[in-house]
Amino acid sequence: MKLHEKIMGKNRENIPNWAFKLMTFIMKMMDVFGNHSNNNFKRLGIQKNQIVVDYGCGPARYIKNISQIVGENGKLYAVDIHPMAIRKVQEKIKKQKLQNVESVLSKGYNSSIKNNVADVVLALDMFHMIQDHHALLKEFSRILKPKGFVIIEDGHQSRIETKAKVVDGGYFKVIAENEHHLKCKLI
Repeated sequence: MKLHEKIMGKNRENIPNWAFKLMTFIMKMMDVFGNHSNNNFKRLGIQKNQIVVDYGCGPARYIKNISQIVGENGKLYAVDIHPMAIRKVQEKIKKQKLQNVESVLSKGYNSSIKNNVADVVLALDMFHMIQDHHALLKEFSRILKPKGFVIIEDGHQSRIETKAKVVDGGYFKVIAENEHHLKCKLI
């Protein structure tokens, strides 16, 4: 495995703690020097009263913005397989007094979120890490409302790879795309 892939997690879902800490630091620097999270968040189209699942939330970069936008009648599920990510989410929930955010430690691809709950599922900078995209997309289709949508960033793979995985999964079709992400809905 190439060093870049080892560090960035390509096809490696559960990265070691040191890699999670390094990723968190790099993301923080991207936000400090480039306001990356805020700029990216503005492109997602999250709206008031929605139920959002940030699947693979990592160090919880988006939870404050999402919590504020969806408001008291909306909800955010911050999901990750990495215990350090969930601890980070819980710290931010407490520190920022986020009443509408719930952390979810998933077991494999099973998030334990109820069926047909989410208006939006976010897969931001994590889809490249997934080894079984069929199982992940199946989970997204289970938790998504029939008229909901999924936003998938390419991460550290090409757009061609991302689209091929989405189509191959058999659950979603791409309804819009831009240089930052794909927007998909159930077939």
